[in-house]
Amino acid sequence: MATKRRIKKTSYFSYLVGKPAKGCQLCVKGCKTVIFITGLCSQNPRCFFCPISEQKAGKDLVYANEWKIASKKDLITEAKLTKAKGAGITGGDPLVKLDRTVKYIKLLKKTFGKSFHIHLYTPLNLVNKTRLEKLYKAGLDEIRFHPMLDKKNEWKRILLAKKFNWDVGVEIPVIPGKKKETIELIDYIKDKVDFLNLNELEISDTNANKLRQKGFKQKSKLSYAAKGSQELAKTLLKHLQKTKLKVHYCTAKTKDKVQLTRRIKRRALSVARPFDFITPDGTLVRGAIYLKQSVPGFDYKKRMMKLSKRKVLQKLDKLKNRLNVPEKMIELDKIRLRLLTSIAIIDDIKDELKQLNLVPVIIEEYPTHDAMLIDVQFL
Repeated sequence: MATKRRIKKTSYFSYLVGKPAKGCQLCVKGCKTVIFITGLCSQNPRCFFCPISEQKAGKDLVYANEWKIASKKDLITEAKLTKAKGAGITGGDPLVKLDRTVKYIKLLKKTFGKSFHIHLYTPLNLVNKTRLEKLYKAGLDEIRFHPMLDKKNEWKRILLAKKFNWDVGVEIPVIPGKKKETIELIDYIKDKVDFLNLNELEISDTNANKLRQKGFKQKSKLSYAAKGSQELAKTLLKHLQKTKLKVHYCTAKTKDKVQLTRRIKRRALSVARPFDFITPDGTLVRGAIYLKQSVPGFDYKKRMMKLSKRKVLQKLDKLKNRLNVPEKMIELDKIRLRLLTSIAIIDDIKDELKQLNLVPVIIEEYPTHDAMLIDVQFL
């Protein structure tokens, strides 16, 4: 009779039976660069719970974290800015663009060394020995399969991965109402893979309609997690105590409050300027100076498209030289057409700026490549 193992709640809001996979260990530290290798997927129609945004789904785009990258150089830059110790490759389905996936794995290993840990997520549709061998030879350390509960005929493809010397796992969302089917999958894989990752089902802008049509609801106003997912996960963990599988139940809070926040903090430390204030969440608070036509707000993107970037930058550059601010405490942002400085300085010169028909603000934004605004305070 198998020994019953303990269920442990972690300091990062998740639950473990045994040890987490190596990829998870690095992920919860914020040490993994997320590579969205393509929005194309072999799963057609899309899974009803797929959280990928409409901006990415079905489109052949590549992102490194929040950066839509155009070159190998961009990928390496992002990995360095976040001081990454590994990468997670996702999609879509990375096997749809296998050559690209292999190329990126080789690039990362060549740049950062063999210890740079790379894991990959894929459904079973395109899995075969030839494709797996290419991934293994490229240097992939860990593969995570997404089997569909209602496609039992595909489950045997997981066995192909055990022919190679890497870590093999299964990762699935915990879907309320699917206890019987999920336990059936668990019983099938329990002696065939190294680990199982269970994810709390999340309701996103993309999958909200489909999930609600199926009767799923948010568990609270403060969480995107689906009601009933965590309760089922705890039941599954009890069932898994009797197996030898390494099991990690990853909550929505783990992903949002731990993984993302820690990764963002790492980037903030790399990109923050001398005038920036880094918040405990890793966001940047800074002073900004805008021309009236380029200030954030309604129709911001449309207005930016109509502007002459060259003329705006010329005006801001002249202003930068005119203001009596130390060189290291003011910077021209050529992408978002603004001047950046400290909170104290912007507060000190706000009246002068208003007289020049400029807009002084205090902003809070993510230190990510897209610099998503969180808050704008007009002075």
